[in-house]
Amino acid sequence: MLASINRNLLKSVMLADGAFSLMAGAGLVVFSGQVASLAGPAVSSGIVMAVGMFLLGWGIFHLASARPSHPAENAVCFAIAGDAAWVVGSAAILLVARDGLSAVGIAAIAVAAVAVFDIMLLKMAGLHRQRAATA
Repeated sequence: MLASINRNLLKSVMLADGAFSLMAGAGLVVFSGQVASLAGPAVSSGIVMAVGMFLLGWGIFHLASARPSHPAENAVCFAIAGDAAWVVGSAAILLVARDGLSAVGIAAIAVAAVAVFDIMLLKMAGLHRQRAATA
């Protein structure tokens, strides 16, 4: 299995990101009220629902982009830019709205931002490998 991941890191990361985004998005949509109450008074169930809906679309985009044997470079660059925006947005939320977040909300946003940053780095490494293989 690891040999398969190493052979096509970019495709594997895009598939994994797509699958995780779909699961997380579905969970946020279904449990939006409960997640909002855990996250703190600044977070409404509507916000959680919107993030969940976004993640459902993000997951579909990733799965569709990962279908070819080598994901299209423009789709991967878009995904990397989206990941970077997520990390910057998370940092902004933690700086601006932390007083309205619970400890659970702060931890969830911080952990998600670190995970997205790590996935972004894997996408960048995979894109670099794909470019080197086709050069």
